[in-house]
Formats: sequence, structure tokens, C-alpha cells
Amino acid sequence: MTQDYGLAGHETRLVVEWVKKQPALRAAIAEAEQVEPDIDFASFLSGLNNRDLAWPTSTEEGRAVLVWRLMQHIADDDAKHGSNGRAVPHMAFATGERNLNDGWRKFVEVALAPFFDYLSERVGEESSVLYVLERYVRRVEWFDREELYARFQQDTRNGEEVYNLDLQRFLYLEGNYVTHAKPRSASGEADIIGEVDSDDALICDGKIFDAGSRSKGYLAKGYNQIVQYAQDYQKSVAYLVVFNISGRPLQFPTDESKGVSFPYVDMSGVRVYLVGVRALPPKATASKLGKATPVVVTTEDLINPDVS
Repeated sequence: MTQDYGLAGHETRLVVEWVKKQPALRAAIAEAEQVEPDIDFASFLSGLNNRDLAWPTSTEEGRAVLVWRLMQHIADDDAKHGSNGRAVPHMAFATGERNLNDGWRKFVEVALAPFFDYLSERVGEESSVLYVLERYVRRVEWFDREELYARFQQDTRNGEEVYNLDLQRFLYLEGNYVTHAKPRSASGEADIIGEVDSDDALICDGKIFDAGSRSKGYLAKGYNQIVQYAQDYQKSVAYLVVFNISGRPLQFPTDESKGVSFPYVDMSGVRVYLVGVRALPPKATASKLGKATPVVVTTEDLINPDVS
């Protein structure tokens, strides 16, 4: 807001590059993209270029996504053309101001500031599920693998519950998600669904992978179940946490890279993030371990259980 319009593109590019490096912000943006997935950015940009600042979105999340794409457009324009770019002048004139400096500052206040308000609110409340799950993966892999695996071995038949209860506890303590174990829905029982009575139900299911009786077919069953749970609660995002005790690395598919930490697969209007956790305690230091053959899980393996 304090920059002259001649430096605005450069400053915007610095901000865009910084945001892309922040896991919590990337996660919040990725989740917001699922609220209004069919935003027509090209038409919005065309309107701005014709001095018409009109929002085609109906939610706070949709507007945040639209502004993020706009900032990336300005950054790309600056990278290609520098101070000779046309994106910033177009934005400045879209406000109706005749002076470019005044127009740019008004544009920042009216169009860009809500994006940062949205991110501040999301991160301040630690409400980004992806970010909380990133922290959970690190906590288990760095500190709690031995303890959880020992408890799992005491009752391997019901051992999945050990991991799911641990995940449920972490979501509550670190993300303030009040989760409910085994709530009923039309599709059966999901392991964890948070805030069931609210408009922001958290659909999260945990599955063990052991490359034996609980292998690709077991993950496919969990994947299809969680899609059904999300549809039951009219949600477009769900999270499948895979506790890998096989000793082999898991390689998940992804429909597209969005700069977030976890891959995802879309099906029937539901985006399922695949959160892999290395849950088997290491038997040797990383430098002494031999080459492990990864287990490659394809999209077909997940959406069509009969293949597995």
C-alpha cells in the first residue's frame, strides 16, 4: 500500500514468493480453493482490465482464492516486463482513480487487503487442517513411533484404533477440532468426524498399511468410504491418514501439484488428501538402511478396489 505504482509489481512478486514458502498459508489457500472450485478468473481479470471491479464470488474463501490468483498474475507480469508491465496500471485504473499512485493504494485496500485478513484469521485460529496434519506427521515420525507401535502390537487386530485415537487427540489439542469417534452416517462409521453439528465438519479417516493383509485394497476401501462420508455431510474435502507400518515407502498419486505438502485425488466432487505417516520404528540409522522398494499406489488402485 505504501509503494508507488512503479514498484508495486515488484513488491507484489516478493509477497507471492514469500507466501509460497509458508506451509500454513499454502494449506489455507489450498483448502479455500475447494469452496468455490469453478471461479472464472479470466472473466474477472477481463473486467478489471475494462475498469470494472466486480466480485464474481459469494464466499470469503472464494474471494481469497481470486485475489491470490490476481497477485500471481501481477507477479508474473512483473517477472516478464518489470516496471513496464501493464497489470498494475490496469488494477489502479479499475478503482476509478485517475492518479496511478492513488489508484494502486485504493486497489490494495479494497481488493488485496481482504486476502491477508482471511489468512490472518485462518492461521491465527490454527484452523488449517493440512497444516495441523503436517505437524502431526512430524510429531509421530520424530518422537512417538516407538510408543504407538508398541501399543499397536499389544492388539494388532484392533490396533488401528490406537493410531486413530492419537490422531483425534492431536487434532483437538493442536487444531482445536472437537472430533467425535465413530459417528454414524448414511455410509457407515467414519473413524473421525469433527464438528459434525457445524457447517465445517472435518472428515478424517485413519487406515493402517502393512503391505500384507492391509495393503492397496485396504486403502482403496478406506478411500471410497471417506468419499461417501464426505458426500453424506455435503463436504468437498476429506483427509485419509495412512499409518505405514510396512517398512517400505509409499508413493501416492496426485491429480495436480498445488504446492501443498500432501498429494490428493479428486472423485465425485470430493478432494481426498492422502497423508502418509511412517509409523514403523526404524531398526537402524538412515545411513545404514538399504535401498527400499517403494509401494506405488495409483489413482486406479484407489478408485477401483476390484483392481487391487
